[in-house]
Amino acid sequence: MRVQRLPGVLASLAEKAPVRRLRKNERVVVFSDLHLGNGGRRDDFLPDAELLVAALRRYYLPRRFILLLNGDVEELQRFNLADIRRRWSGFYALLEDFARQGRLERLVGNHDAELAVLRDPYPAPRLLEALRLELGKESLLLFHGHQASYLQTYFLGLAAALLRYVANPLGIHNWSVSRSNHRRFRVERRVYAFARRRRQLVLIGHTHRPLFESLSKLDALRFRIEDLCRQIPSSRGKRRSVLERELAARKVELEQLLAKRGRTEGGTLYNSPLLVPCLFNSGCCIGRRGLTGLEIADGRIVLVHWFDHSRSEREGEALEGTPYHREVLEQESLAYLFTRVRLLA
Repeated sequence: MRVQRLPGVLASLAEKAPVRRLRKNERVVVFSDLHLGNGGRRDDFLPDAELLVAALRRYYLPRRFILLLNGDVEELQRFNLADIRRRWSGFYALLEDFARQGRLERLVGNHDAELAVLRDPYPAPRLLEALRLELGKESLLLFHGHQASYLQTYFLGLAAALLRYVANPLGIHNWSVSRSNHRRFRVERRVYAFARRRRQLVLIGHTHRPLFESLSKLDALRFRIEDLCRQIPSSRGKRRSVLERELAARKVELEQLLAKRGRTEGGTLYNSPLLVPCLFNSGCCIGRRGLTGLEIADGRIVLVHWFDHSRSEREGEALEGTPYHREVLEQESLAYLFTRVRLLA
């Protein structure tokens, strides 16, 4: 049997993706890679579970956001589905609140692919491989991202067996593409090439690495520092002080990131003289410093970071009655992005 090439797999996803048309005032939040387990010490979801529950219950549900879970909700390559649902019954009840209002969508990932075989979308009304969000004449395409990996596309069963019967008994946490820079960058490059070729804004998860306008955190920091250096000379008074404080903070953040990753790491991943802002990644919900997601509201797309103030000294909007904060990392006008993608790709 002839194996379909990955560009063909991604093209097929795009062509078959059902459409959800967003009304003018509708809002969407995208989270991916929750990796719910059985509540034990190897459950990667456990450290940030209360944070996500608070964000959903106290922020997104009352503001009537559509919740879009972009794959790897359950960690079925390591845990039994019944055990997961029993342990996290309260979390599923919260998801049911979104579902009852017609505001929950679920996409499948490689770690919860078993649900597609079982045809079990609970608690969402359907389980999708991809989804197209339409905003007027423009659209955003969402899929988990493992479809850009040969291993996860053609040898998913083998990868699941290795994780369950080798990594799990050895106590290895979430052994996935997110642990390998090489594999992670390769997936991102493939999806970027696909999105650029189609002149399409694409939102993925899978690699656990937030991306905004096709830029990594490292890239975005460098661009922001350059932008601040241009703004400061022409600024005065309080405005100048604010910009200088931000510049100092961004410099420290960049130095810490470079120290962690190694100073030899390059800038952009895509080896392109003209970077097209077509690729976005919501990051993950199992980060050591909190969780990230993408919001689509009021004609803008926003990368947000939710964190526990007791574990971070960062500043952000406080979630009343909790120790949690919401921080806007990046934001941009969708009309501007659609125009840039159309003209630059």
